[in-house]
Amino acid sequence: MTGNLYNTIVVGTDGTEYAKKAINTAVELAKLTGAKLYAVYVSDVSNITPTSVEWEMVAENIKLEADAAFEFVRDRAGAENVDFDTVSLSGAAAQEIVQYANQVDADLIVVGATGKKAIERLILGSVSEKVIRNAKQQVLVVRSDGTEFSE
Repeated sequence: MTGNLYNTIVVGTDGTEYAKKAINTAVELAKLTGAKLYAVYVSDVSNITPTSVEWEMVAENIKLEADAAFEFVRDRAGAENVDFDTVSLSGAAAQEIVQYANQVDADLIVVGATGKKAIERLILGSVSEKVIRNAKQQVLVVRSDGTEFSE
C-alpha cells in the first residue's frame, strides 16, 4: 500500500444476493480510497466430465453466468466512477480468489457470506472461511444480513 488505505481491492462474485452485498461494500470502499477494483468470478468444473458437445454447452452456460454476475459490478462501479476490471477464472473459488489477489498485489479481499448453518460450514466449508484462512491480505466478509466482519 502506498498513501491510500487500499490501492487494490478484489471482490468475489457469483451473481448471488450475498455477492451483490459484497460488491456494494467493495465499490463503496474503492470509491472512498480511490482503489482499483477487481471482480472475480470463479467456475469450478472439476467434477464435470461432459462430452465435447456437452462441454460447449457447459462453457456457454458459465460465460452467461459470469456475464450476469459482472453486469451488476459494471452497473455499481460505473455509477460510482470506480476503476474496475472483471476476471473469470476456473477452479476452486477460495483458492482462485486468493491466488488472484496475490497476483494483483491486492490490499483487501471482499467476499460475501452465504449464511450457511454451522453444520453445513463444518461439512462443506465455506468460500469466505477458506479465503480468511489462506489470504495474506485483509479479508472483509459481508454477511447475508449486510453487516460486515473483518479478519
